[in-house]
Amino acid sequence: MNMGFVRRCAMPVAAVMLLAGSVSALAAPDWDIVGIRLGMSPEQARAVLKAHAPQAQVTDTMRQFTYSDGVKQQQTPAFLGSITAMQGPANKSETLELMFSAPPMEQRLIRVIRTLVMFDDPVPMDRAMAAVTQKYGAPPRVLEAHNGRGQIARWVEAGKTVCGDTAPTSMDARQVPPVDNSPLGLSAYETWQRRKLAPADAANCSAALVVNLVTRAPREPLVTEMKFMMTDPGYAVPAMRATAQQIADLQDQAKKARLNSGATPKL
Repeated sequence: MNMGFVRRCAMPVAAVMLLAGSVSALAAPDWDIVGIRLGMSPEQARAVLKAHAPQAQVTDTMRQFTYSDGVKQQQTPAFLGSITAMQGPANKSETLELMFSAPPMEQRLIRVIRTLVMFDDPVPMDRAMAAVTQKYGAPPRVLEAHNGRGQIARWVEAGKTVCGDTAPTSMDARQVPPVDNSPLGLSAYETWQRRKLAPADAANCSAALVVNLVTRAPREPLVTEMKFMMTDPGYAVPAMRATAQQIADLQDQAKKARLNSGATPKL
C-alpha cells in the first residue's frame, strides 16, 4: 500500500492577525485557531480560512492510495488531504496547515497547525502567555521546551483518556497526539497500546491543543515564534481504520478480478 500526492495551487497574500480573545477554558469541540475548529468539513474550514486571510497563498494537496491486483498497481480516487495557507514575509509570516481525514468516512478536519514567525517583532514571554491564556483559559500544564527555548502549554479534552507518555520529561507531553489521513498513522497508537499508554480502542484518546512559545535563545524572554497545534484522534483513528479496511477490500476485489480475467492461450 503506497501513498500518492497531487498538488494544486491558488491565490495571493495579506496581513497577520495574532489572537482573538475569549476568556473561559474551553472543551475540545470549542477550541479554535483563528475560528477554525476540529471536526469541520473542508468547505467549512476553507470558508473560515478565507475570511481570516483572504489574500493568503493557498495550496491544496490531494492524496490517493495505491494497491495491487497481484500484477499491476491500482489507485484509489484522489481526495483533499490538506490545505496550506501562507502569508507575510519570511521574518514576519503566518502559516496555517489543515489536515482532513480520508474517505470512506465523512471528511473532517483532524489536525490544525498555525505558525506565527515574529523575528522582526518579538513579543515578551509574559505577554505572549497572557494572550494565550485569555484565548484558551489557564493551561493545566506548562512545560519548558527540551532545548530551553521557550515554554509549551497543553490542554486535553475532558472525559477521555490522555494517551501517550505524560511524564514531564517526555516528548509526548509536549506534543499533540499524532494523526494522519493514511492508515500508516495507526502505528503510533499500536505502539502506545503495547506500552499500555493508550486504551484498547484508541478512538477514546483525548483531543489535545498545544501552544509552543519559542524564544530567540534558551531561557531568553523574547518569543520569536508561536506555534498552535490541535488534533482529534477520536475521529482520526476510526477514519484511518476505515480507510485501511477500504484499501484491503479494494485489493481483495482487484485480485479476484485478476484471477477471473486474462485470455487463455490457444494450445
